Amino acid sequence: MAIDLNFLMTTEDYVLETESFQMKGVTYYPLEWTFFGASDPTMLLTWDAERDRISIRFEQYAVFLGTIEDHSMHEDGLRNACPIVKLKTSRFTRFAAENMGTERVNTYRGELSHYVIRTFEQEFHVLAYEDPTVIDLGKVGDTGVVVETTDELS
Repeated sequence: MAIDLNFLMTTEDYVLETESFQMKGVTYYPLEWTFFGASDPTMLLTWDAERDRISIRFEQYAVFLGTIEDHSMHEDGLRNACPIVKLKTSRFTRFAAENMGTERVNTYRGELSHYVIRTFEQEFHVLAYEDPTVIDLGKVGDTGVVVETTDELS
């Protein structure tokens, strides 16, 4: 089930915690995160089975820029409490244009945006031409396994 990206991008009371991150050698979705999410941070801290699992994937032309700690390139005015923020222009997009040639290559893909994914632990920064695909993986406690209890074996 897909999640409405606008919901995640504009909901300030929703918190993410990283479960996994992969830089895959695949053609279409090379950047993929799995997050635990909840509107109550206590659910994440206590490993509550009712917390959500969410997958966020970026398309093949996306560039992973790392974390803010990697670059020490702080964004002025980026004081937004939303878990996913999309910036049309930023210090990262200007840096990429000047040093990575992003204004010369893949221009047919459209406009490059800077995405910031905020979690408990850190922020992740990605440059991408398309919004990420966000997939609801269900509740953590929802394994799909049905347990049947019997009193005796026949």
